[in-house]
Amino acid sequence: MNKRIIGSVITGLAAISMLAALAGCAKDVNVNIYNTGENEESTDTGEEGTTADGEAAEDTGLPKYEEYKNSRGWSVKYDPALITVNEAEDMTSFVYTGESAGTNMLSISYVPDKQPEEVLAELTQGWDDQETVRSESYFPGTDDKWGYWRNPKDNGEGSGLSEDIFAGEYNGGVMVFDFVTHKAGDDEMDMAVSDTLSGIIDSITYDDFEPQTMYDYYPGVYKMTETEEIEGEEVTYEYSVTLNEDHSGLISMQDDIYVMWGSSMLIQADNSYEYTIEGDNLMLNLDGNWLTFTREGSVEDTGVLPAYKYPGDDRLMAAVYEYIVSEYSDDYEEADVSIPMVNLVDTDDSDPDDIRVWGDFWINNYKLEGDTLMTQSGGSYPGCIHLKKSGDAYEVTEMEVVGDGSEYLPTAKKIFGSRFDDLTKVMDDEKREEIRGQIIADYVKANDLNITRYQDFGWDPVELPL
Repeated sequence: MNKRIIGSVITGLAAISMLAALAGCAKDVNVNIYNTGENEESTDTGEEGTTADGEAAEDTGLPKYEEYKNSRGWSVKYDPALITVNEAEDMTSFVYTGESAGTNMLSISYVPDKQPEEVLAELTQGWDDQETVRSESYFPGTDDKWGYWRNPKDNGEGSGLSEDIFAGEYNGGVMVFDFVTHKAGDDEMDMAVSDTLSGIIDSITYDDFEPQTMYDYYPGVYKMTETEEIEGEEVTYEYSVTLNEDHSGLISMQDDIYVMWGSSMLIQADNSYEYTIEGDNLMLNLDGNWLTFTREGSVEDTGVLPAYKYPGDDRLMAAVYEYIVSEYSDDYEEADVSIPMVNLVDTDDSDPDDIRVWGDFWINNYKLEGDTLMTQSGGSYPGCIHLKKSGDAYEVTEMEVVGDGSEYLPTAKKIFGSRFDDLTKVMDDEKREEIRGQIIADYVKANDLNITRYQDFGWDPVELPL
């Protein structure tokens, strides 16, 4: 099979060009404020008080850089002789103070509890959609995270004012890079602005950039087979599309084509391919023909159900759900999947070293038969889970569980105290089954499974809510 390695992947932008060079699987991202048609060398700002070569700035006359650290866990370096830093709540602006035609600045902000496309829609609400370039690329300062650009088309007319915005998922919210620039038409002046602002972006580092979740179900190997008759004999060919977690990928057919993958395109240096993913199927538009590839190791392929993972953004409840599975599923015979259920009574997070969650906690174990989850075993564990918060993460430190038989009432009253009456209310059978059905439905949806109902032994099957 012939192999064709793509040396670089270029996403063209009107006012900002992102260059991602692929050398094997290593990528180097460079941001230029102006699309001059040339690839600028990255501005390495070095350590504070040093030049890019590490020499003392006062000895060379070269810029002396300072470091800015943000409470959201990112840092950049900048030239204080040319940049003024302004801070506001969840936004920091780096304003160029050198000679220029107008305002030139980079603002970096954080928007909690939203998605990048939602934030971009709000920020560009007044833009003419017909005059907006939409593109995707690696997140500044990373070689494995992803985000989205909005750029106005440059027709060479007007005042030279331009605004270009990048947004990407970052640690439970959205990080936004907003460039406002004025082109003077003077190459030397414009290049000074470009070098200074792009140098800030080139220097960005992160203390702890958590995995992005928007496309966490995309990575995998997707395969298809094709059989044709050659000289009276049937010959079967296997083709594949590989999507790696770092957004690199490979189309293996007659040739091997190395790509980057975004939300809807597989991107080559001089070409791109439209694709979409539905469940375990990847549909690829190849020269006008839609080909269907199936994920290797899918439920249909192996019969193995994915382990339960809390599907929401609430990290406290995620820790609670995951604890129930890890602590109690091993008490029962092995099943295809163990799914927890929480009838929440109350939460007290006033003490980050001892956060308490009271509830009626369940574990149910299922075997898959056709499109139905058949209950194999399970049990209830009313009690109080204690957790400790560390940064944005939560760790379970202990769990108080109500006793059985004659011990139930005294231990329940001791653990729940004034919340005991609330415990009896949430243990209503009808309400519990409603919660159970929704949790199973969320699991099915999160994993794109062909499961429509669950069934307890001796009872009629229960259809899952849509």
